Amino acid sequence: MANKEYITDNKLTLEADRQKRFKRKFILFIGGICVIGALRIHFYVALFVLLVTLLFWLTENGSEIIRSGAYGEDYAIKILMQLPESFTLFNQVDIPNAQSRTKVNEADIIVVGPNAIFIIEVKHNKGEISGSEKDKEWDVCKGRYEKTMRNPMSQVKKLVWLLSDYLKKTNTRAWIQGIVWFTNDEAEISVSQSPSIPVFQSSQEIVSYILNYQATERKTNVNNVLKKIAELKKT
Repeated sequence: MANKEYITDNKLTLEADRQKRFKRKFILFIGGICVIGALRIHFYVALFVLLVTLLFWLTENGSEIIRSGAYGEDYAIKILMQLPESFTLFNQVDIPNAQSRTKVNEADIIVVGPNAIFIIEVKHNKGEISGSEKDKEWDVCKGRYEKTMRNPMSQVKKLVWLLSDYLKKTNTRAWIQGIVWFTNDEAEISVSQSPSIPVFQSSQEIVSYILNYQATERKTNVNNVLKKIAELKKT
């Protein structure tokens, strides 16, 4: 089983829970005012308003979009735990980026193995998703509903470059490979041309890929990489 000592609480889940608490308090506040006002009309009207308020309170669960993203990342961690103990997992690592507004870019998952370092961009979108490595955005079609999403290959390539640059500045050698992983079974992925970044949907395929990956250059100093990425988690 892979080393998970650096896996922390999912920040997306924490944010969704924060929204849930805030919205539930707001529902109770507004509902309470409405119930008091309804009492002046009739007891049963107030009872109806109270029941509606409780229904909204019970069904409020924060942002479903955020929870969906959290589920995808948590599921990915669960699958990657199948890797042997020589592999170490990190989640939600902030990699320095001086050009970014927040000064960091977040990597969903980083796997440090004896063969290479893997940065995994996790997507839990569903629907028909299509695009190429060169596209700025990919198309997402859900029946009649169409939208676009940021090119996940571009995202993970940026993260690979940022982590590589960070490690070089700390005199740490590492071979880094990017991966895109769609974790939703209701997604149909179509990638045109032959991408340099692998795109997976099957959990078995991604585990096999990581286990059998052979870096072009054997230059990864695993102990130093673990130390430097652990420092990023602490900050």
